[in-house]
Amino acid sequence: MKKRVSKLIFGVALLALGSGGTATGVRASEAVGEQEAYEIGKEAYVYLYPLVIMDVTRKIMTNVEAGKRIGAGPANEFSHARTFPPADFRDVVRPNFDTLYSVAALCAQARSA
Repeated sequence: MKKRVSKLIFGVALLALGSGGTATGVRASEAVGEQEAYEIGKEAYVYLYPLVIMDVTRKIMTNVEAGKRIGAGPANEFSHARTFPPADFRDVVRPNFDTLYSVAALCAQARSA
């Protein structure tokens, strides 16, 4: 999974570099040096990595029937934990084992009537 996410981020960074996007104040005809390209790629990774990881997490957590897994369920529905999570629960990085969670992945897009 991590390898696929890393490849995705690398691909997005390459697309950003190859799409003709330029830094503010730089003319499109100027060549980008190796160090500048590295810095742009590093900034793209730092910015995009959390967005990609959050989207992967959303897809994993919402691709489950309601009530089948703690903290997971369909989009736009709350999923309530009715029992405390077991000691081996690792869907959340550092869960509190004495807390009942309610989780929802809400879609804020406007829908047509």
